Amino acid sequence: MREGVFSSVSARWLPALAGVLSLLATACAHEHAPRADAEPAGAAAADPFFEDDFTRQHDFDPLEPVNRPIFAGNMTLDRFFIDPVAHAYGVITPAPVKRAVRSVFANLNAPVVMVNEVLQLRGRRAAQTLGRFALNSTLGFAGIFDPAAELGWTEHRADFGQTLGRFGVGPGFYLVIPLLGPSTARDAVGAAVDLFLRLDTWLLPLQGQLFLGGGFGISERDNRREELRALREGSVDFYAAVRSAYLQTREARVREARNP
Repeated sequence: MREGVFSSVSARWLPALAGVLSLLATACAHEHAPRADAEPAGAAAADPFFEDDFTRQHDFDPLEPVNRPIFAGNMTLDRFFIDPVAHAYGVITPAPVKRAVRSVFANLNAPVVMVNEVLQLRGRRAAQTLGRFALNSTLGFAGIFDPAAELGWTEHRADFGQTLGRFGVGPGFYLVIPLLGPSTARDAVGAAVDLFLRLDTWLLPLQGQLFLGGGFGISERDNRREELRALREGSVDFYAAVRSAYLQTREARVREARNP
């Protein structure tokens, strides 16, 4: 849900731009936020970007007046374009092919995972990820097959937003980025760093990156169809439900990195 189809801005630099804009928005919102007299002493001086307890306050969303219209626009785009394309992809594509496509995307992201595991001081996991990437890129034909799984080398997830959280950087304000979906100030910056670490960022032209990003987005949307449908049907406020689910998921991943 964090990659998609870009139009007029380079796919290489959009996440970096989004990260910078998000930090500026965070700073401005924090600077101009009203000082509530009911706040506890010292609360106004606290910076949510560095608060460990921020992720437990899933209703704290000072940028909500901006986030909600962007969220509505994303949902409109999803309803009339992304979801129909993902549905068609899911119907006409055999399950083994869809698994292979997801495996290829996971293999492309393996160097990013490995670097972040090294930064998180998780050497054993990083070595296993490196082994997976080497084996699946060769005997697995660029990740189409997953021979590493037969050796017990399971797929890992790690990103730079998680790495920042591992060392105490709080998530900052919740953000909804056009086309890219839910994020936070920390995760937007993390996404820019992760994109910088990806091999395809440097090896593929812009057209190839657009195609790759769009393919990943459609594959992920199809894979999460039922999950999103259940969340939508089971929530009174879909925006708040997505926000809470995202923040809780990110909180769990940061906690897992802190306590492996």
